[in-house]
Amino acid sequence: MSINSNALSTYKLLKATAEVAEQSLEGRIQHYRAHLKSEDKELRTYTQKAAADLLGVNNRTLKRRHDQGDFDHLHIQKGANGHYAYTLSNIFAMADILGINADHRDLEDKLQVIVINSLKGGCGKTTSLVNLAAALATTNIKRYRIGIIDLDPQGSSSSFFPSSEHDPITVGDLMRDCIELEENETWEQLVADSFQKTHIPNIRILPSGMDDFYFEHETATELKESSSYEQTRHYHKLKERVIEPVKDEFDIILIDTAPSLNFMFYNALMASTAMLIPVHPEAVDFDANNKYLKRLGEIYHTVAALGHEGWDFMQFLVTNYVKGNHSQRDIVKDVRTAFGRQVMSYPINHSSAITASSSSFNTIFDQKTSDSLASRESLLRAQENIKDVVDELEMLIRSNWASTQSSLD
Repeated sequence: MSINSNALSTYKLLKATAEVAEQSLEGRIQHYRAHLKSEDKELRTYTQKAAADLLGVNNRTLKRRHDQGDFDHLHIQKGANGHYAYTLSNIFAMADILGINADHRDLEDKLQVIVINSLKGGCGKTTSLVNLAAALATTNIKRYRIGIIDLDPQGSSSSFFPSSEHDPITVGDLMRDCIELEENETWEQLVADSFQKTHIPNIRILPSGMDDFYFEHETATELKESSSYEQTRHYHKLKERVIEPVKDEFDIILIDTAPSLNFMFYNALMASTAMLIPVHPEAVDFDANNKYLKRLGEIYHTVAALGHEGWDFMQFLVTNYVKGNHSQRDIVKDVRTAFGRQVMSYPINHSSAITASSSSFNTIFDQKTSDSLASRESLLRAQENIKDVVDELEMLIRSNWASTQSSLD
């Protein structure tokens, strides 16, 4: 098959562009690593008062237990001022010593798999996901076991939790079934090991990679060569090959999706127990969101017909809301009028702290108030704002757990 000369020129241009893009990307990665001072990200440390607040005890109790030597084996470091500087891992270990049990879901409680999705780019989908995950993990002592699945091949969520491995197994690798098991290795072990540990001790992430784009092409080819859904199970692959093998290792899984209707998205729908839809309060974004919602029912019907059991909740989350902006205030009013209680009570407010943190691929809970690129006040306000959103999200999650209902009864 011959290639048109213009097409060949275009191909050569794209190859040259790819080389420049690769060099630029490598340069950006080196920039981020230099900014972080280390290839290993570290979560901020906590003062003794902050640790006591998180544990729900007072400073005198912690001091007494320190004096008794109860925490000596934890090797808690001290800062330049001579005061204790607790890591989150230190605090979790102290909770065990103090008899504060982790509040994991019971066996009869459903694993919550929450898809964060919008077809409108730039609505704060990834930024919201990583900050919500960090808040769920770090702002309470419940120690929820949180998984993040980055289903966007561009890997935005993965960039916030960089892998220590040079070439980690991605979600696409597992869904495409292109990994060979080692001797005596089980599929469950492989999938569990593919969820990478992060700098936040109770968050693990299954990263994505550019090769995950091949899942779309390979699935289309598989469908062309097969006549039976039972042969392909192409909408069940995320649920059956990735989530089911590790479902007992997590309480909550958050899925980041690309802004497109593709096979990956349908897999996210099939695996999901709930959906969170970010809405940026601008007229163009709101209209685009409404157009998406007009089709979402038809889209969902496909997975419903294949056995999906329905969502526990679907909520709209207003993002990047500028207080005092009359136009945005009117849009939010329209959103609440249209969708009522399906709109989260608290929006994620526009914040220079969130913007500054995201520019270096940090969540606002990674930042120290002393070295934040934004002001201390801005950082604290943003953290409190996200905590308010997470409190409501946590309530939605727990209201669908049988153990919570039993305790209320």
